[in-house]
Amino acid sequence: MNRHALEKFVLRTPLIPLDTCIDSARANIYLKPENLQPFGSYKIRGIASVVSHYPETDLEKGLAAASAGNMGQTVAFAAQQLKIPCQIYVPESAPAIKKNMIQQLGADLVQLPFDEIWGLVNGDNEIKGEKIFIHPACSKPLLKGYASIAAELIEDMPTLDAVIIPFGVGGLCRGIGRALRNSRPDIAIYTCEPETAAPLKASLALGTPVSITRIPSFVDAIGTPEVLPQIFCEMRSLINDSIVVSLDQIRKAIQILFYKHKLLCEGAAACSLAAAMQLSMTGRFNHIACILTGGNISLDTLNEIMSCQREPY
Repeated sequence: MNRHALEKFVLRTPLIPLDTCIDSARANIYLKPENLQPFGSYKIRGIASVVSHYPETDLEKGLAAASAGNMGQTVAFAAQQLKIPCQIYVPESAPAIKKNMIQQLGADLVQLPFDEIWGLVNGDNEIKGEKIFIHPACSKPLLKGYASIAAELIEDMPTLDAVIIPFGVGGLCRGIGRALRNSRPDIAIYTCEPETAAPLKASLALGTPVSITRIPSFVDAIGTPEVLPQIFCEMRSLINDSIVVSLDQIRKAIQILFYKHKLLCEGAAACSLAAAMQLSMTGRFNHIACILTGGNISLDTLNEIMSCQREPY
């Protein structure tokens, strides 16, 4: 078993300038295309770090994760490479493209209602067995892997003054945010959420973590019914604000990414661009980077979004 074998699969993604013909962009916006990573998401950075962290005796017991699909695919791939057991808990509503890949990679797929999956994340439900459960926001080695994105941003864009990070459970925001605060505290950090599920924005407004009514949508990789209390405490001091965008804005961002940059992005990733375009309108920043977190979007969803196009890009 080679615990470091997964590190060779992690790509150093570029920083791509957004097409300057986009009228609504009044700042220089840059795309960090983590959708180009293996299995179409940034998760490979964190999982490679997790696998490198644990001794072989622990890894032999297997890996487990609760995932809307992107982390599940990457964890399943890691287990396949290491030839160890793997169990992935997935919401029944997760896209078939993600569930099928998890199964193809040999993992034991356990489908549950979204509320039960969320219970595994917030601690209401218990994961049984000896497998290493990789929490999406509280695993220290996972966050260490995500921090590599911050290092690349700073190296590639020394004049960067703002970054947009999609907010799901909070792992990516913690990983990137901590690293930026330690090395470049002058950079403004914003999260982004879809209008259908924006618990962080609601919690920031009230000064306490709250639950909201989550409306399922094509933006499936982010948007939870609540913010975990320990995550909220850190978010209050780590970020400047959370930007909420509409589903129409996300659809338009998917179209822009596809037509102008040939980047296939899922709703969560496009949420970041939509928020960056909104932030650019304030005129407060010159160089904004947005993290394109994933590219796992079903053809049916993509066709539906593309059919809504009302203007050429």
